[in-house]
Amino acid sequence: GLPNRAFLMERLGHAVEYAKRREDYHFAVLFLDFDRFKVINDSLGHTAGDELLVAVAERLQTCLRQVDAVARLGGDEFALLLDDIQGLQDATMVAGRIQASLGNSFTVQGQEVFITASIGIALSDSGYDRPEDVPRDADIGMYRAKTLGKARFEVFDTAMHMRTLESLQLEMDLRRALERRELRVLGADKRAAGRQ
Repeated sequence: GLPNRAFLMERLGHAVEYAKRREDYHFAVLFLDFDRFKVINDSLGHTAGDELLVAVAERLQTCLRQVDAVARLGGDEFALLLDDIQGLQDATMVAGRIQASLGNSFTVQGQEVFITASIGIALSDSGYDRPEDVPRDADIGMYRAKTLGKARFEVFDTAMHMRTLESLQLEMDLRRALERRELRVLGADKRAAGRQ
C-alpha cells in the first residue's frame, strides 16, 4: 500500500527545485534496508516476510509527519523523504525514532520476530542538482551503516562517495588485469623453490 520509486522521485524533484530557490528550506532522504531479512524469508517463508513488511510499513508511517513520505523501493528497501526540516538533528531524530520503533517485536504468523534496520541519511545541504543523486547517497550511507555493524544509521558525506568510486575503480582495474593476465601469484614460487 505504499508509493513506489516513481512517486518518491517525483516528490524529490520538487524538493530539489524548491531547495535551489529557498536557502531556508531543507529536506532529507533516509534509505532503510532491514538487517538479515533473508533469514526471515528463508526460515518462515515469503508469505511471513511479506506480512512483516506490511507491519514494518505501518510502523514507519507512525514515525513520520503528514508532510513526509515513505516509499517501498523493492524487496526490503524503503526510502523516506523528510520534507521541510530544520537540518541534520531532525533527520537523526527520525532515524532514532525508527530504530526505537523497530526495537519492539512483531508478531508474524503467531511467532514473535525481531528486526533491525541499517539507515543511510542524505541531507539537502549537499546542494543536489538531480533528484536521483539523493537516494544514491542515502544508499551509500546505508551500506556504511551495515559495514559498521548494522542496526544503526550513518549520515552520508562526500568522502563516502569517493571511497565508493575508488572501490569500483579498483574492482574494474582488477578485472581488466585478470583478463589480460597481468597478475601472478608470487607465494607459490617460493613454496616450490623450498621443496627443491
